[in-house]
Amino acid sequence: MKISKINFYILIKLFLQLGILILFLGSFVKLFISLPSNIFLKMIFSLLYLWFTIGININLIMPLINAIDRKIH
Repeated sequence: MKISKINFYILIKLFLQLGILILFLGSFVKLFISLPSNIFLKMIFSLLYLWFTIGININLIMPLINAIDRKIH
């Protein structure tokens, strides 16, 4: 019973991490392609997107993943 519950939490954590990765990469590619072909604009967009993506992951999503880890162990 306990092994099954732990495997369930590990599966939830894995799907959450994969979903976040797919969401942020997919939206980056979609937005990057829709930008005009100005290299300066694309570089600024890439830096800002990376900055805010890291900020969102550290402040909002990592505590959720850490809570799941505490449930697992």
